[in-house]
Amino acid sequence: MRDIDQLATDRVLKARGELILTRRFYGVLVSNVEPVLSRAHPTMATDGKRHFFNPDFIATLTQQELLTVQAHESEHDARHHGTRRSGRDAVKWNVACGYAINVDLVDQGFKLPTGALIDAKYRGMSAEDIYRSRELDEAAQKQQPDDHTEPDDEQDDGESDDASADHTEGEDEPADDENEEPSEDEPDSGDQENDMDGEHVDTGGASGDGDEPSDDTMPGAAGNGESDQDSPVHLEPQPHQVCGEVLDSVEDASEMADEDIKWERITREAATIAAARGELPGHVTREIERANNPTRNWRDELREFCEQGAQRIETWNRPNRRFAARRQILPSSQKDGISKAAIVIDTSGSIDELALQAVCNEVQGLMDDGVIDDVVVVYGDVRVTRVDEFSDGDQIEFDPRGGGGTNLKPLFQHVTENVEDASVLICFTALDNGDPGPEPHCPALFAVTGYPSRVRELIKNCPWGARGIDVGAH
Repeated sequence: MRDIDQLATDRVLKARGELILTRRFYGVLVSNVEPVLSRAHPTMATDGKRHFFNPDFIATLTQQELLTVQAHESEHDARHHGTRRSGRDAVKWNVACGYAINVDLVDQGFKLPTGALIDAKYRGMSAEDIYRSRELDEAAQKQQPDDHTEPDDEQDDGESDDASADHTEGEDEPADDENEEPSEDEPDSGDQENDMDGEHVDTGGASGDGDEPSDDTMPGAAGNGESDQDSPVHLEPQPHQVCGEVLDSVEDASEMADEDIKWERITREAATIAAARGELPGHVTREIERANNPTRNWRDELREFCEQGAQRIETWNRPNRRFAARRQILPSSQKDGISKAAIVIDTSGSIDELALQAVCNEVQGLMDDGVIDDVVVVYGDVRVTRVDEFSDGDQIEFDPRGGGGTNLKPLFQHVTENVEDASVLICFTALDNGDPGPEPHCPALFAVTGYPSRVRELIKNCPWGARGIDVGAH
């Protein structure tokens, strides 16, 4: 083994031992994974079973920074980040996970390596909420008119627009004759500021939050890593890799459940041991509370709402379409009565098209299953702009068009006056509207989309005390 490899191995083992002795929570976590020397990853990476470490990266860290990246990887394990990606972009998922973890590490006194992703506004947010918030920020930025901006022919096309916006005032500025911003291939070498004082601290990492690097600079962004001790290639870490990465732990659903159960047990054990010594990190209680109270799937809530109070019978008069493609003729479940759903779609402002399509797919499934017989879709912003109707056997399509202000009162009034036989009312909206008018004649449900924290606040105060579901987590 080369000297640098042996030195890195010794330092990693020493750091693991120090965590076991001084920070019991992380000591228990790190004891349940195997350290593996590997140059297949630029910094460190975890798949829930192994902590891969690149000796060239370890050589750049102080011992305090090495403790931090070890704890960072253990946080990925404890928070089940390796099983929660659910098809999201691997790079953006790592960015979201990094933001979720690093604020908590700084709050405990850990020292982050230079270039680590950190922003105080993400304190207490889950990786899923951060991922979604950043996607909404990106979509809003793309929709903003850029007439006020001066064209810059010299600007690098791959440079992130967030770099200057996220830069914290008060940080050292480069000299006038130097480049004002670091290039994507050369992370900022400035000192890491760990005391955020409630403000955003970006040490050069935010510019790479969504830009997917080439394959030769970011191996193993998803999937299990393999040890590659002999590779001489130097891999320049991207911002989301500065504190290490999380890899997909497993792919099989049953194995995924086993992995989650394993880390749930380990994390609770670690929390119990740390609490007995008065060393339990404050955020761990929050994460355990989240695990104890998982968010219900909005699809289940939507179906439950549409099926409320209905008696169902099996019938051969309407074969189950879900099995028709397999050439199996099976009875379907049918509601004992006629059901019509009125769907109000708020077309003002920007529409989360993925969320809207997800709702459309669920409504189609409810119609195919006989829960809903007819659908009336009412579109509008401050007035009704179009009305579509669908019946049994139709393919439902939502086609929103509109913009401008928001006043859903005319839309609800249209339902009351023109869809008198509606059994349920479903409103897809961001809920940024005024007086909704009188309560409709049928039960209402608001399918809300937008920034996660804002959505949670809004669905607690839906008009008429109606039920609300967060459909942005599609």
